[in-house]
Amino acid sequence: MSPSSIGRGATALAVVGLAAVTLAACSRGPVPEPQPAFYHRLDQTGGAVDPASSLSMINMYRANKGLAPLVWDPALARVAQGQVDRMASADKVHSVEEARLDVDLGGAGIGYRSFLANFSAGYRTFAEAFSGWRESKTHDATMLAPRATRIGLATAQAPNSKYKIFWTMVVVEPK
Repeated sequence: MSPSSIGRGATALAVVGLAAVTLAACSRGPVPEPQPAFYHRLDQTGGAVDPASSLSMINMYRANKGLAPLVWDPALARVAQGQVDRMASADKVHSVEEARLDVDLGGAGIGYRSFLANFSAGYRTFAEAFSGWRESKTHDATMLAPRATRIGLATAQAPNSKYKIFWTMVVVEPK
């Protein structure tokens, strides 16, 4: 065998190998895109709401309405978590516990001129919660509060509840 025939044989082998790899990849189908965090089923996974994707969705909505973006506030998220945990344990969306929200904000050292909150249950994903809030005049007003600058959002699972998951969102206007 001459060196040129060995080179042609190696080239042919490489082409056949590349074709086999390409065909194998095609037979598995396209690689699925990862699902955005706002579509994750929080009622089943026990996971928490993703601050980045939820804040992005709310801020895009606000921007479309000519409003300034909100900033994620971890202290507000902790206050929201306390509220939503109480709702899940009571298996009630609205209760007398709501009156504690102003006390919780003060106890967390969060200064504010005003605050608004959304309390809800049963939405399986953030995308569902966002859509439901957008369709409710009161909840929509919370997301679109023109002077609000900070936001906290939290969920709590309640597997034995008819709702399965509870939501609290708090926005504040600074002092």
